[in-house]
Amino acid sequence: MRDLVVVLFVTGCGRIGYDTVIDDARVDALARCPPDTTALVDGSTVCIELRERGNLPWGAARDACTTAGRRLCADAEWALACTSDVSGALIDMANDGGGVNPEWEWMAEEAAGIAQKRGFAACTDISTHAVGDPYDFRCCLDR
Repeated sequence: MRDLVVVLFVTGCGRIGYDTVIDDARVDALARCPPDTTALVDGSTVCIELRERGNLPWGAARDACTTAGRRLCADAEWALACTSDVSGALIDMANDGGGVNPEWEWMAEEAAGIAQKRGFAACTDISTHAVGDPYDFRCCLDR
């Protein structure tokens, strides 16, 4: 009878490429919008502030968002959030219940000193205006 000898050589750590494991709670926390914001729609990677910020010229509104680590919302983002806010989480998007009169909000779109604004009395209300005049605004951020 013969004996069979098997020799096994193992090198390295035994794993070729691996991902760091992060628990589900931490992943969820990283994916959530900050407390003063909500996702545009379920599953969106963009968050929008719940409340409007008040009455600044377009450039100052843009700078305020940048200082907060955010940006002015693009027109399409704002419109999507306004028309799909079924939970009612967003405050004063259109037909501003918090003010005496309906108010516009600045959008990110601007060219030659004219910027876009939305939300006077309905989600579909859209207009443009000189950037020097003050209007409300809200910021968005990418998560």
